[in-house]
Amino acid sequence: MIVHGFAGHDLLPPDTGASQRLFGLYRGLARRHETHVLAMVPNRHPGPARETVGSIDLVRRKAWYTSLAWRLEVWGLAPMYLAAHAHDAAARGLACALPGRPDVMMADLSLTGVFAHAHGALTVYQAHNVEYDHFASAGPAVAAAPRWAAGLRALEGRACERAGLVVVTSDEDAARMGELYGVGADRLAVVPNGYDETALRVPDALERESARAAIGARAHERVALFLGSDVPHNEAALRFLIERVMPRLSGVRLLAAGSVTRRFLAHREPWLTLRPPARDVLPWLAAADVGLNPVVGGAGSNVKLPAYLAAGLAVVSTPHGVRGYADLSPWVTVAAPEEFGAAIAAAPPGWPMSGARPPEPLARYAWGRLGEELGDRFHQLAAGAPAPPAGSPLSSLATGGARA
Repeated sequence: MIVHGFAGHDLLPPDTGASQRLFGLYRGLARRHETHVLAMVPNRHPGPARETVGSIDLVRRKAWYTSLAWRLEVWGLAPMYLAAHAHDAAARGLACALPGRPDVMMADLSLTGVFAHAHGALTVYQAHNVEYDHFASAGPAVAAAPRWAAGLRALEGRACERAGLVVVTSDEDAARMGELYGVGADRLAVVPNGYDETALRVPDALERESARAAIGARAHERVALFLGSDVPHNEAALRFLIERVMPRLSGVRLLAAGSVTRRFLAHREPWLTLRPPARDVLPWLAAADVGLNPVVGGAGSNVKLPAYLAAGLAVVSTPHGVRGYADLSPWVTVAAPEEFGAAIAAAPPGWPMSGARPPEPLARYAWGRLGEELGDRFHQLAAGAPAPPAGSPLSSLATGGARA
């Protein structure tokens, strides 16, 4: 089976939730299927025009207007999704940019215009979030936001209408796609956000000692980690930790890592350590005792949560932050924002420190496995087979069953 993917941004480095999801799923798909991905990047992008990574044939197409759309969002004039209209105008050429005749065309929201040129291929809208909900709860601060939200809802509705399959991250998002756009159960697949099983593991004692020394953590100091890319809901979460939670705690160091930290470089609190984005997050995970997910906005689910558990950390999350991971919640301390400080201080050790076995459901969230299962679903649909039975991989809400 030949899979053509269309991404609104680069897959590498996978340092945001969206890029981690795309790279993980395409890597899993490429294990069994010929997989080509077209990634739209800015004109100044330094990467090669084409490379093979994880068996994925990655083709980069530079588009000047993506930078303009980003600038307009930064200036508060228009949201980044405006680039989708330019992608639509170029859709015919984009659809022909990858080799071979595809059996499946999977696209991000901004690239779903290529579905008009599918020529019999299965069309798959890969939804990072319910974008309309995400815009409303955690979107950029732009002028005339209600008008832009209505435009985004129309764009998302067209993508759902054109797609033979809509892939979402959680049962909650699947339900919303049905409510907002009338997407039937037979056209829904829930593929949760996962973790990179090829890179994440429980660090050994020497790695942990070295990582803690690198951030100046004292022997008996509890290190709380917040991983986040530079998006509004992560900025709000880190600001909440720095301004409202950490000043009331003693014996706890906050390690914040990722591109969101660029918003907080002026902070010099002695209990705060900031680290810029990096491809390898294992040193940060090795230094920490507990992973934090205090988000209160956004749709989809947060990739940081299974990453924390894969590295053996204790996890403290808001109820919103654990959405999409019901079967992992027994290993998470769930606390309301006003209870977050007490929960950090009292969180039990992570599963390795307590001598427990890894959370049994965790293996289901490995990106390679998720991508392989998604490929199986594509193969079934391309062959005209019915949706999988309840309780099987990817059935979830699409057949009325719970996600396995």
